[in-house]
Amino acid sequence: MSPSLIRIFRNFFPSFVGGLRDKSVIHCLKRNTLVRSYYQLLSRSGNSLPSLESRTSSSLPKKTPTFLLLQSLTTMGDSQAEERKKEIEARKAELKKRLTPLQYHVTQEKGTERAYTGKYYKTTDAGVYSCIVCEEPLFSSETKFDSGCGWPAFNEVLAEGKVKLLKDTSNVGANLLLLIANPGMIRTEVQCARCDAHLGHVFNDGPPPKRKRFCINSASLAFHPFEEETAKS
Repeated sequence: MSPSLIRIFRNFFPSFVGGLRDKSVIHCLKRNTLVRSYYQLLSRSGNSLPSLESRTSSSLPKKTPTFLLLQSLTTMGDSQAEERKKEIEARKAELKKRLTPLQYHVTQEKGTERAYTGKYYKTTDAGVYSCIVCEEPLFSSETKFDSGCGWPAFNEVLAEGKVKLLKDTSNVGANLLLLIANPGMIRTEVQCARCDAHLGHVFNDGPPPKRKRFCINSASLAFHPFEEETAKS
């Protein structure tokens, strides 16, 4: 973050940022577009403004209508929120068209398919399992094993960084006493690292040597037999 932007913000907002440290101001200015938007707004109103690259506070306007900055920040915030909302809605619509209701429920709403009903629960063919949403290769048939849990199980990911692990307390809800009394109820969620799709959960009761059991929903996966992969290459 440019030091000049911090000075600009402090000069424009003395009453707001007077007691804030530079790190807090930097947090407010993570997007330089907010400052640039304000500059454009003041330029249209006839104010004489210094360059954003100015490194001295002496060249900054002595009197600046703070309400205009507040109005600009609020308007831009609302605009960005609206654009983000439209992007999310468009992606939801696209995924609902491309995925089955179950696939959407599992990957986007963190749902779980019923045990022993998944398409790949008993699959033993050689191949690669990829994310149903973004097609990122995630698991190999070589690490798949019959855990008896009712869902496809793997003892390892295809490669490091393919998935990300998050703490999941959804089965406890807001019951903190239950969580304290039963810390084992905190599960570890498995998500696709590329698109954040929910895949399932990982447990520490798998086969040696790593003792991992990636319990994954079939609805979150697409299977590609090695014959198919060879033909593509």
